[in-house]
Amino acid sequence: MANSTSQKLTPVDLKSHHAQCELNFYRFLNLMPNWQDGEQQWLLAIGNNGNFYVRLRVIDSARYTTTVEVLQQQEGLDPPRLVVRLYHDASMAEIISWDGHRHWKPQYTYPNPQMYHPDEKLELNRFLGDWLELCHSHGYAAPAYCESVLVNRK
Repeated sequence: MANSTSQKLTPVDLKSHHAQCELNFYRFLNLMPNWQDGEQQWLLAIGNNGNFYVRLRVIDSARYTTTVEVLQQQEGLDPPRLVVRLYHDASMAEIISWDGHRHWKPQYTYPNPQMYHPDEKLELNRFLGDWLELCHSHGYAAPAYCESVLVNRK
């Protein structure tokens, strides 16, 4: 008889994770015009009255990767800080740190001491995608810098 306290881990959805990271890569590039020409920082006003800002800043650059700090700045709130690595050879972007949390496992049992989702890593990258899409949908990425990304949904 199985131990009632043991929990099964659900399989990692690697295909969805990679697809999300690929979309995030292109969403980032759309919000970072002239990054290949040495531009290092971008500030995006969000909302009609500019209630808060999103700042993207390159903190490290190497041949095949660029590491970007993403800060949401809003008066009266401690800004969440995300660190995202862009992998140019794989055309993927992935959160590597969120307010000091890093090195997530591919899957967790639930509940767990940190209260992470069973698929925390994928959920974080989905959130990043939604957040980047919000920035893009408010017109803060110049259309001249946008690329078409075709997604084949099944």
